[in-house]
Amino acid sequence: GSVSAAATAVFQSSQLITSTGVLDEVTAQKLLDLHSADNYKDSGFSAASMGYLYKIHIPVHKNRSIETFATLYDKDNNIVMVFKSRQHGHRAQGDSKWPDFGNGDIGLIEFASNGNTVTGLVEMDLNSPEPNPALYGPWPVNRVVRGLDGNAKLLLPNIRDGILIHTGNWTTDTVDWNPTMDMANSAGCVHAHPAQVERLFSSLVKLGVEVRPNPFSGRNYPYVPQGVGVIELID
Repeated sequence: GSVSAAATAVFQSSQLITSTGVLDEVTAQKLLDLHSADNYKDSGFSAASMGYLYKIHIPVHKNRSIETFATLYDKDNNIVMVFKSRQHGHRAQGDSKWPDFGNGDIGLIEFASNGNTVTGLVEMDLNSPEPNPALYGPWPVNRVVRGLDGNAKLLLPNIRDGILIHTGNWTTDTVDWNPTMDMANSAGCVHAHPAQVERLFSSLVKLGVEVRPNPFSGRNYPYVPQGVGVIELID
């Protein structure tokens, strides 16, 4: 109605958008940019304080084309390893050519089905390898099982599911991928370099973490998750 149109026009003017009173694509995206951040911050808690064996902290930028360094902690908050990660989902709705290395874009919002990795506090667990090593690598994967706080609590696992920490074979006929290059985008998972995913798996086993048979979903998850994760927006 007229009240909504007037409020939309005021918002558009405040954001230097052409004031039409119509909730168009540009205006809707600006609203999401301003209000979809969950503001969940890592308090520095230990995994043991919540009953878990390990913790992974993954900082993310609004522009998910910017890769960041994630940290694996043992249950007592000692740093075990640091690894480069990419949390960029698809950059457009629908199917995406794979592997897609993006163009510096921010990626689809995390509320989209194949959008960027969801932020917040999450439970994690170590699962046996996915069946396609070209897409997921040959090693066990960390599964984001369930959201505990932030946007993750709203979205996982019933709206978004299948978010993993994994790697893949990103070499193509035109791209000879190597670890000095940016990683490929995903469908919402966290990508890491092949050698780092292998090291992550072996480090977790040394911490006493079991590799659970892969159920391929966080819905109706049949095990008690062994890890906790913080996926934190840092800008």
